[in-house]
Amino acid sequence: MLFFFVKPVSHILFVCTGNICRSPMAEGLWRTMLPGVSVASAGVSAVAGSPASAHAVAAVRAAGGDLDGFHSQPLTAALVEKADYIFTMTHGHLDIILTFFPEAADKTFLLTEFLSGPEKRSDIADPIGQGPDVYNKCRDSIHAALTSISQFLKKP
Repeated sequence: MLFFFVKPVSHILFVCTGNICRSPMAEGLWRTMLPGVSVASAGVSAVAGSPASAHAVAAVRAAGGDLDGFHSQPLTAALVEKADYIFTMTHGHLDIILTFFPEAADKTFLLTEFLSGPEKRSDIADPIGQGPDVYNKCRDSIHAALTSISQFLKKP
């Protein structure tokens, strides 16, 4: 399956469940990759105002990013509408967006959509409640997926 981004990209949205681990890590890492593209994250079951998990903050910091001042937010119609592209951590998140926001189908993808090999179209497992090593592994998986997305977005 081939996808072509034909419009300029100005805003990316990353989505997970609680918006305190995976999608904040993607948001923090993205800022170090394509700084000219604004970014946000949200959760399909998030409570507004929670800080990112301490392990997520440490994992992103170790990779040169930061989550200073981050606070969780639930996924809303306004966030979906504002985003040029939405990337989800799991097939379940993707299904939720396509169910509640079918108009976003052409701009919503699994985070791993643009990877090659066995990781392509795989879920990014939730590290919540686990130790730093699991968060670092999750961060590395997210970073690999973000690299593939940024390379795709930079294509003429």
